[in-house]
Amino acid sequence: MSLSDKTPDHHVAYGAAIDGFSAASASLAVVGRYWWNLQMRLLVATGTMRFFKAQWWLFLIVGFLLLAFVMPLGVAFVVSSFCAGEMDPKAKDNFIVPLRRGALTATAHTNDELGEGAASVSQSDTLEDARLAAGLHHVGYLRAIGREVDDNEFAAAALGAFDGTVQAFGLKLSDLDMHTMGAAFIVGQLKNLGRMNQVDPEWIAEVTIEAMSSEKLNATRLEAGRMAYAMEGAMQDGPAQHTS
Repeated sequence: MSLSDKTPDHHVAYGAAIDGFSAASASLAVVGRYWWNLQMRLLVATGTMRFFKAQWWLFLIVGFLLLAFVMPLGVAFVVSSFCAGEMDPKAKDNFIVPLRRGALTATAHTNDELGEGAASVSQSDTLEDARLAAGLHHVGYLRAIGREVDDNEFAAAALGAFDGTVQAFGLKLSDLDMHTMGAAFIVGQLKNLGRMNQVDPEWIAEVTIEAMSSEKLNATRLEAGRMAYAMEGAMQDGPAQHTS
């Protein structure tokens, strides 16, 4: 098959891959989403997508099994899932995501689908605003407690800050959306704040699961969430108006 015979998604991913060193991070995200979409289409083609729609946590099991037994595929799956998570994958779309922000999926052909795509772009913009705000609130929480935290507590605080900010923005996300985007946010904060120098999927999975499920970290998640909710509410509402 020649390059001209490839699908539109392939051309987008290929173009992103050769954008240059300065765009490496963005290119990786696009290529990761392209790889994710290929995997989702494979599930559709084999008739197994219905199981993942019914039980989204099967993606976690697949990821861990691949990491345990087929490391290269496991790494590719985990990275692609983080890249796709930023684009709000939905079960009704077979978890297929746009490759770039503002782009519609290749299956959006009718006017109704185009309208849904525009709404999805608006939702993505709001989610991006919430993610940036959550990053600030996470840092604010870490400074407020005034002590060193280990990676697990750091990640739990990130998850709480993300949850509180999402609530303050009034966003309605499914459990799957909250899980995938929360996991991606944790990884982003670990990287942005210098807690992760290189991608280690096994370590990332361990820290993320601990942050999401540990009973002993529940207080950290709640406290960070409440602080983020209050801070975001104050920023959105502005100073209280007092009348005599």
